[in-house]
Amino acid sequence: MIAAGSAAAHCRTEQEFLRLALQAGGSVLDVSCTVFYAASTNFDHIGTVRVNQRAGTDLETPETLPSSFSDYLRRQSGRKILSSDWDALATLLPTFDFSCCSSLWITVGNDERTFGAIAFFDHASRRFDRTQQRIADLIANVVMLGLETQAGRHSQHGNEAATYHEFAKLVGGVARDLINPLTAIFGYIELLKAEATGPRSVHLMSRMEEQIAKARRVIATFSAGSASQNPRAEDLVAAIPRTELDRPVALTIRRREPPPQPPMWQPASPESSAGARVLLVQRSEAVLDFQRSVLSALGVEVIPALSASDALDRLRTSEMDAIILDDELEEPLSSKRLVWWVRENRPELTDRMLLTVSRKPSPETREILEIAMLPHVTKPLEVLELYSRAQQMLHTGKTPHLLQ
Repeated sequence: MIAAGSAAAHCRTEQEFLRLALQAGGSVLDVSCTVFYAASTNFDHIGTVRVNQRAGTDLETPETLPSSFSDYLRRQSGRKILSSDWDALATLLPTFDFSCCSSLWITVGNDERTFGAIAFFDHASRRFDRTQQRIADLIANVVMLGLETQAGRHSQHGNEAATYHEFAKLVGGVARDLINPLTAIFGYIELLKAEATGPRSVHLMSRMEEQIAKARRVIATFSAGSASQNPRAEDLVAAIPRTELDRPVALTIRRREPPPQPPMWQPASPESSAGARVLLVQRSEAVLDFQRSVLSALGVEVIPALSASDALDRLRTSEMDAIILDDELEEPLSSKRLVWWVRENRPELTDRMLLTVSRKPSPETREILEIAMLPHVTKPLEVLELYSRAQQMLHTGKTPHLLQ
């Protein structure tokens, strides 16, 4: 969705942008089909844009929406409707059989302007839970911002290049601020899939709600900034805590289904790693908390550090059995300098370090991987990969080359 939002600055038409955004949004929610219906006033030139994820041509969807249905949708709480919760929808849209599938409808716009509506269609037994509805809100916000950019492009041809460049800078800054809470959201969802109902499930759900709230606050800041005539990306980005910054990556969530067997990352029996002290160096508290939740399944004691300097203090005063560190620790003590210090001053940990690496690593990160030969996990972090790599590091610390 972040990539699709950024593409709004470069797409030639609204339809081209909408196909990208609907494809990304449908993949995130794992639906059969996604359709955008343009508002009848001012935006009727866009028309109806449909993108199939899993559905074929056999799934019939409305060609257009009558104004009565759009007005009714806009007046609802949250400006969205679940087909399973409303029995009277057929009277507003008699040409469509609502019983043939499950659908989620959401308005794209705000109090001042309505661009249209997005409908997500899936099989009749599908239920869109509260978390998925909030993700749909985020998707609608991204589409709205992209269409605002396209509208500005048509109305201000003279300032076209400057406007799109500014928008791309703004999206890039917001993307960095969104990625950590969103990574934590999807991480907690993966953990919840394997949890029986109990106090821990309630705890994980509350943590996920906190991260969703953070993402919504960033989206609200983004929306407020894009409404001004000359938004300054640096002003908006500066208002967001720097501890949440990270680079944008693609995120995917699958519909929750009962697994055929317990997930591999759950400990089946006590391992030799139980009781080991692992120093976890991560500048984002949200991601650190998610990593700690995964590592707790190994039975290790996690020692957190929010900076390389903090990690250095821990290493000078305490015994550690392993280190997991992020590749983007900031100066004055970077990830590279911390790795070199460990190699010189704590050589027993040289083969017991695990690096979390971005999809497009920096030259400094590539140097760490080539010279230090550290095993690594690629971000966005997945539960099973992080668990298995950490387990292998603790059990085979003398042979890191096996993990490359």
